[in-house]
Amino acid sequence: MRHAAGTCRSLLSASVLVMALGHRPVLAEPPDAAGLAARTGAAHATLLGKDGAPMVLIHAGDFMMGSHDGEADEIPAHRVSLEAFYLDRDEVTNQRFHRFVLETGHKTTAEKEGKAWAYALDNKWREVKGATWRQPEGNETESWPDRDEHPVVSVSWYDAEAYCRWAGKRLPTEAEFEYALRAGTQATYWWGDRNPGWRRVANIADEAHKRTSPDRPWPIMSGYDDGYARTSPVGSFEPNPWGLHDMTGNVLEWTADWYGQDYYGRSPRHNPTGPSDGDAKVLRGSSGYSEPRNVRSATRASASPTRRSDNIGFRCAKTPE
Repeated sequence: MRHAAGTCRSLLSASVLVMALGHRPVLAEPPDAAGLAARTGAAHATLLGKDGAPMVLIHAGDFMMGSHDGEADEIPAHRVSLEAFYLDRDEVTNQRFHRFVLETGHKTTAEKEGKAWAYALDNKWREVKGATWRQPEGNETESWPDRDEHPVVSVSWYDAEAYCRWAGKRLPTEAEFEYALRAGTQATYWWGDRNPGWRRVANIADEAHKRTSPDRPWPIMSGYDDGYARTSPVGSFEPNPWGLHDMTGNVLEWTADWYGQDYYGRSPRHNPTGPSDGDAKVLRGSSGYSEPRNVRSATRASASPTRRSDNIGFRCAKTPE
């Protein structure tokens, strides 16, 4: 099991995954997006939600969820079938979250408690007084440019659920998220099994992050440079084969499910929704701080639903009417 940053076993401190030959990255082959869509029934049909966010229709289908040789909570790999659903094309932005706050008067968990976790400029994780979605790094936020189109961060599961409910949507289940992330692929990453090389596929821990944090203790995707040390505007990178942006990288994303380390061994095949209760909610998708092993499509993470940090955000789903 991997937990969100700042807990006892961080997504930022897993084992090294070697992704290069010498000093030259191994390039991934571009996916056949049209072929994958044809084989899986995926379409890029869109719907505008109440919040104005484009949503992509993900057609019903089945896939192999989990991993045969990954972390203990990713095993066993198992077949899952899902009904059709809509999923936000992008992560919820600061601009959209601001509208929600203006219309509802919502106060986030961080605002109520006066603090949130952040990766500070001194390259250390700490609970920062005054850090909220408006100022994810507390006072250090002033040194960063306008981020209206960046994903909203420092939001708890309760904040994310409240937003989706206001927008007439819901949080995606963990199975829906992995299905949409994989987008018909079964490779290590949605773009293939190797370092993406010259392709701009995701905001993850890479050469750009290392330039800002040269003393970081966990590995990076060597030879890959996405140009961002922290979050990036949504949609800055190549979409996956089903037209979804930032399903890997940028920020970890809340899902509806409670976390169960052994849940895959007892998960129902049809529309699984996770354990009935628990102490932590599932996070998927990885962030701009995540090392190569933790940006795999099968990677799971978890955190208390009150958790908020500058690498956690969300997107919403909707059941077709």
